[in-house]
Amino acid sequence: MAPILRLHLSVWKCIIYQDFLLLGGRQDASVNEKSAYSMREDGRLKAIVLAGDKGKSHPVFGKNKAFLEVSGLPIIAYVISALQKSKSVSEIYVVGPKQRLEESLSSASEFVGNSKPIYVFEQGPTLYDNVWDTFLETLPSHYRSASPGESVSSPEADSTVLIVASDMPLLTAAEVDEFVSKCDMERYDCVLGFTREEDLKYYYPRNGQEGIRQAYLHFSEANLRQNNLFMVRPFKVGNRHYVQTMYDLRYQKEFANIIKLAWEILRREEGGWGALGYYFLLQLSLLFSRLRLGPLRDWVRSMTHAGSVAGCASELLKTRLGYVYTSLGGGALDVDKENEYEVIKLRFSEWMNYQQEKPKDVATVAPVRSDAQNL
Repeated sequence: MAPILRLHLSVWKCIIYQDFLLLGGRQDASVNEKSAYSMREDGRLKAIVLAGDKGKSHPVFGKNKAFLEVSGLPIIAYVISALQKSKSVSEIYVVGPKQRLEESLSSASEFVGNSKPIYVFEQGPTLYDNVWDTFLETLPSHYRSASPGESVSSPEADSTVLIVASDMPLLTAAEVDEFVSKCDMERYDCVLGFTREEDLKYYYPRNGQEGIRQAYLHFSEANLRQNNLFMVRPFKVGNRHYVQTMYDLRYQKEFANIIKLAWEILRREEGGWGALGYYFLLQLSLLFSRLRLGPLRDWVRSMTHAGSVAGCASELLKTRLGYVYTSLGGGALDVDKENEYEVIKLRFSEWMNYQQEKPKDVATVAPVRSDAQNL
């Protein structure tokens, strides 16, 4: 994931997951965008699953989250099974500790399935290296020696990839396909997936049962949780060099990281003060929410518009960034903490059944605009 993916809700962390995708050359936009769009429409979309455990990755119980077991299977098996069943995905590329991944997937091969090819690659030292190197593997072989900043002008180099985290045991093919179907890659080069609070309330603690109550990004439109799904046209994200710094500072409960990230945003030439202002509002609304000061949270939230934040992010990253909502919730229920892992293990069968049953309602949900209309 480009501005790569996750934690306590600085939109910049979400933007981080997206940002890991690169700088690139641009050919005739109408030709290239049509090519990339058709690739996902007819099931030729390539997916990259991130399962690395080096650098600033966050272990749970001291272990790589991809290999934690739920109902007797490693979490990554559920992720790849969802991609195998997805109508949108044609090939699956996995990056992480190669030998262990191969052993894990081999032991779960009957569950994972083999209808689509799975390619496994050894991880590099950073998340960014993993994304870029694996992306090159999805291209024809003569592009694999390309440097991250190299400008490539061809339909192949302009292709779209789906980026997926490896720690979502409740991810389903229906949610993957819902996300892909809503991504308007004729208008955007990076699309982030979010889930609204109302679609996650089913998983809250209730009736004396344990559950997971998420923290949210508080926008005027809705309270949103990033769902670890990203559609990216890698060569059309300009400021690739921001990625690793932002990823390293993604844990926003640490005050030092808040200050460091604020400084990183301010010192950039693109969108500095505007981006910093929205960053401050998002942090303030999150603080008021934690303090249970609802009226103050809602007042700050009323000034924080998702489309405007996406506009600032687009300037910062030098790309066309949009977002969509998915309605199932499995992608937002990643294993990021020990207590979340324990709850998911406890409620897994019930929640997975809910995930499997709810898709019949998804077809009735009107497609959601990417909403970053004012970029």
